[in-house]
Amino acid sequence: MQLAVRQEDADVLLKEKNLLTASVLDKYRTAGQIAESGLKYLIELINSSYHFQTLGRQLSVQELCVMGDSYIAALLNRVYVDKSQVREKGISHPTAIEVNQFTGTGFSPEVDDVRPFMFQTGDLVAISLGVHIDGYTANVSHTLVIFPPNPTKPDGPLLGPKADSVIAAHIAAETVVGLMALASKPEKLPKEFLGTVATSSSNTTITGHTIRQTVDEIARQFGCVVVPGSKVRRIRRFLAGQAEGIVAERDFKGVVWDELHQEVELLTRYRNQNLKESQEMTIISKKDIKEIEASHSAIPTDEFVVAKGEAYQVDIRMVSVAEFKNELGIVTIEEVDKYTGKNHAKTTFNSQPTIYVRDYAMHHQLKLKTSRQLLGAIDKKIGVFPFKLTHLCDSFPLDIDANGNVDGEILQRLAKEVTQRKLGANELSNRHLIESRPIQLVKFVPLKQILLSSNPTGRQGVDANKPVLPGMEIPLPNLGISSLKLKLLVNKHGRSITEGGVARELKSIVIGGGEDSKNDAVDAIKLTGNYKPSWSHSQYKLQGPLQSAIQQLDLLMKDKRFGISIRQVMPLSNLFSQIDVKQAGDMNIDN
Repeated sequence: MQLAVRQEDADVLLKEKNLLTASVLDKYRTAGQIAESGLKYLIELINSSYHFQTLGRQLSVQELCVMGDSYIAALLNRVYVDKSQVREKGISHPTAIEVNQFTGTGFSPEVDDVRPFMFQTGDLVAISLGVHIDGYTANVSHTLVIFPPNPTKPDGPLLGPKADSVIAAHIAAETVVGLMALASKPEKLPKEFLGTVATSSSNTTITGHTIRQTVDEIARQFGCVVVPGSKVRRIRRFLAGQAEGIVAERDFKGVVWDELHQEVELLTRYRNQNLKESQEMTIISKKDIKEIEASHSAIPTDEFVVAKGEAYQVDIRMVSVAEFKNELGIVTIEEVDKYTGKNHAKTTFNSQPTIYVRDYAMHHQLKLKTSRQLLGAIDKKIGVFPFKLTHLCDSFPLDIDANGNVDGEILQRLAKEVTQRKLGANELSNRHLIESRPIQLVKFVPLKQILLSSNPTGRQGVDANKPVLPGMEIPLPNLGISSLKLKLLVNKHGRSITEGGVARELKSIVIGGGEDSKNDAVDAIKLTGNYKPSWSHSQYKLQGPLQSAIQQLDLLMKDKRFGISIRQVMPLSNLFSQIDVKQAGDMNIDN
């Protein structure tokens, strides 16, 4: 749905308010420092709880989520206290923790969920959270590995398909950050990239095609697939992708990965295999391949140029498909069933969604008093960003002591308050005043099952309950598979990806950041995503022209004098110290 906005107001909201002035940069930096501090706090909690075992017990996912949000909320209360400077500030995305096959930043169980969600040795744990100051957003995701308990350090690195996912996601995200920083100095784009990926005719711009082909090639060399839902997109004030598929965003710029982009390569590989193995079935001709390759200009399109003065989110999710060897198939997303009942097998995971987004385009007269009160609290406290019922409770944020612990009685009180608000949330959800974020799993669907399936409704069977970006309603258009048909195929033939978990790295970056404290020009500011990957060894390594290209880019990123200058916003050195709100522009920024 697209809201009607006057052109004058649109120019103010989308252009004037997104100029990188000193004030705007300070807000981005403050949001980035709080987000990085929240991530650091959660990493230390997990290490203390599972690796070093200094807490005396293992914290559940429910506890980690509410403690992370409480810590961020406490820091937010200490910055921009004067409402004349900033009218809105808050959590831009609740703390979500995805384990192994989970993806999509939708799994953030409430504290009233009695099921023990704990980590196991060898798990891939992706932590996601976000902060906004006056609508200027800094989101972050980082993947950890749960090693066996050890008071000092792990006995050895992570190996196998999960390690391939971790390394591929890290290299891809860092490479994209370096490429986007070159938008300030496009003339320094390494020549090796020009021979590896497609660029514009002038060879002096960073385009969406450059980003996509680079990430796809990294995934291919590590035996991985870019998980649908990954994206590199521009963010603007109050527009950070939180309402994608609900409200249409004007002038969208970004690279989005979905099943369509796997389909083209898959059909080409299938045809090549058939030519070698048998001539029994031919599903595509050379003419068809050219037509498919020319049809990539779906909305959103890769036909854009990264420009100085813009802010971006680099959200890369990788999953290894080594367990399927040479079997052809599609990596897709399955939404976890939120309904419970006798039809579920004992091994089937089901869970209610806990993250919601307010849809301001919808209006309805509510019957329940609790629903009206809850809606009023959402409009007053939350705004346009995702939230949990926890954020609307009187006991939130929790009081965290100097050791990072919380009182168990307060947790029980908070759980009761969450339960009391669920009735009102149900009516708001049924009336579509709020939309829930689904919990998602990655699945592998063999191409053979897709080709053998029939689809009487053709490409018209759109799943109305699954909001997607405009132009992406049909996941496999060349095979004639609609979103509803793909959903049925996943339910019937989808295979869990057990050996290779999803590794996710999300970084927020501002292209062009003025000057640093030494009056040196800054080509980019990395607001979030400054953590190195967990100790992992992949069986693969970069090869060919791509290896040389990324090495040259890495040298540019390290060369402070003749390369590109990327500054990093660092977390608080003492996680429980206060942020000086008067010195927001002089925060800790490192090379």
